[in-house]
Amino acid sequence: MRRHHGLADKLLAAAIEPDRWLGVLSDVAAACRSDHAQIIGFGPDYDVAFNFVSGIDAGALRRFDAIDHGSPLINYRVAASVAAGPHAVLHEAHYAAARSGLVNDAYLDLTRDVDIPHGCQTNLRRDEHNLLGFALLRSARSGPTTAAVRADFAELRDYAVAAAALQVALERQGHHLIAGSFDAMGTACFVLDADLRVRARTVSAEGLLRAGVVRLADGRVALPIAEDQRRLSAAMNAVASGRALAGHVVVPDEVEGGTGGVMTLKLHCLPARDWSMGFAPAAILVVKRSLYPGPIDASVLRDTYRLTAAEAAIALALLMGQPRAQICAARGITRETLRTHLRTLFAKLGVNREADAIHLLHAVLG
Repeated sequence: MRRHHGLADKLLAAAIEPDRWLGVLSDVAAACRSDHAQIIGFGPDYDVAFNFVSGIDAGALRRFDAIDHGSPLINYRVAASVAAGPHAVLHEAHYAAARSGLVNDAYLDLTRDVDIPHGCQTNLRRDEHNLLGFALLRSARSGPTTAAVRADFAELRDYAVAAAALQVALERQGHHLIAGSFDAMGTACFVLDADLRVRARTVSAEGLLRAGVVRLADGRVALPIAEDQRRLSAAMNAVASGRALAGHVVVPDEVEGGTGGVMTLKLHCLPARDWSMGFAPAAILVVKRSLYPGPIDASVLRDTYRLTAAEAAIALALLMGQPRAQICAARGITRETLRTHLRTLFAKLGVNREADAIHLLHAVLG
């Protein structure tokens, strides 16, 4: 007989309003006469993407993160999960078998310190990139799980599977909702996941792919010219590593199907979502194509910032993504002369770096 119908509604509510997860997990732990309950997600290489645990403080969780406890070579719980089929209930007997393959005792030591040596778990879902797990964690005082505890856990597992599937579906749908909003504006936009891989795109963005103006490489937006791609990769790496919340690349739009002007790629992080299961949209990449700034635009620069003709020409070359060596060759000047022009140009624009100058020029001329 089903004994935990009340928790079914709470688990599904947490999928829709994820900030409820800790409260629901506390109820799960109580229903199974255990100390803690956990929902945990692992990415492609079993790096921990999220870890919701009831009744354990943030400091303890940081200690687990510090020892790479998402690795099956470190964590016997992960090792057991990797070898298990979907929805199987694993417990202390499986953990004992998995311990023989660990490369050190770091996780064992921490489970003793935090007092969670016992428990049981199951895989809610697995695909080629991710694993979502559901677990009970028990102290030495509570002791190993019993058959009755595991039976209650197995019933709740069925509800948790449905809740996880619902939350993942809602998060994935978010990519298409964002793309739809940009479609309504006629904007070329790629919606990206936490690895900056494309999960949805607008009709205009699809047109750029068909024209060969941009392409996909390992699921990420890429540019066909090596130097342009190097700059885009640098911007994407800065965002992916957390060193920047946005990136901005301006390149010549001269490949087949291009406008003969400039193409601006703006990468923006989306606000982080607490209690995400790792499938929510993480960033957008907006692509805008425009003609090269003409003489009127150059006159705006000269009049607004009191630039000389040479400084205005160099400013436009920077905006078009020309490397310094190309600017020197086109103008017949040395690198040192160009550096002198740039120092004066930056001072007049009120910036300190080339990247800041490009951002400003794009805002003024775009």
